[in-house]
Amino acid sequence: MTEPNLTMFHLLHFTEPNLTMFHLSHFSLEGFLWLHDWQSNIILFAVFIVIYVASLTENAMFLLLIGLDERLHSPMYLFVCNLAMLDISIPTVTVPKILHYLLTDDTTIEFVSCVTQMCFFIYLNVTECLVLAVMAYDRYHAICSPLYYSVIMTMKHTTQLSIFCWVPGLLIVFFHIYIVLNVPFCGPNTITAYFCEYTSLMMLACADVSSYSFVPLILALAFMSLILCFIIITYIKILLSVIKVKSRMGHKKAFSTCASHLLIIVLYIFVQASVLISRFVSDTSVSIQVLAGIIQNIVPPLVNPIIYCLKTKEIRISFLRVLNKIFTV
Repeated sequence: MTEPNLTMFHLLHFTEPNLTMFHLSHFSLEGFLWLHDWQSNIILFAVFIVIYVASLTENAMFLLLIGLDERLHSPMYLFVCNLAMLDISIPTVTVPKILHYLLTDDTTIEFVSCVTQMCFFIYLNVTECLVLAVMAYDRYHAICSPLYYSVIMTMKHTTQLSIFCWVPGLLIVFFHIYIVLNVPFCGPNTITAYFCEYTSLMMLACADVSSYSFVPLILALAFMSLILCFIIITYIKILLSVIKVKSRMGHKKAFSTCASHLLIIVLYIFVQASVLISRFVSDTSVSIQVLAGIIQNIVPPLVNPIIYCLKTKEIRISFLRVLNKIFTV
């Protein structure tokens, strides 16, 4: 791609005198440089659109199922609804742009659209981490304090926890917006990723932004570590509580209740860890990093509803009940 000239830039001014910076009008997403032929693009387009449509359909059906069946109107399934909404939203932030690129070879994205995409991606992933933590908190009370569960996890308290999950991400997003809008972009505009990722974006800055890149990374790792520690401690307490139960049936019921959530957490952590490893291993090619990021984006939303349907008895029964109603009408 040719070097952008000054006609591509919007001149912006800082409040300090005699200090100016340029903001590029657009960026180019070059995450699929390893694809050189139309046939590969079409195959990849077909794979992505099938997975994307399947994810949207599964999660939409999941939300509809919980909405239609009053037996599923409980705290646990309110959190599951939050997870399903996130599993619809997260791939929607990036996949349509990927599909557009694969079909048209148009890799450009406007500066504002790029920042917006970055912000939504960060916001939704922060929210998903919190939802997973709150779901572990819900399972803790359901198993360790079953007699007081209905008193502690009221619908009011559950709704407050759900709302809380969607708030901290906004603060983190505003922090990233402030950094991006106060950093000069005046040179290369090629992002070696499949979407506007914060780290890849900051690599294009025309200034020393090492602190801007380092601080958010440390904060992100600290946030993820806190969430992970909370979930691990919660499940250790659940395990200790289950061990005390002498009934074999009680063990089976407890593990059945937690199985789906644990599988989703393991999948989420495994995928996130794979992405981080691919970025920090120096030998990893850009194409491997891009594929790891795409898997992070599309696999959990596709698999999560399947895990819940296979591992949660109430969901399976409810699904069969709704199907029975449809076919007997």
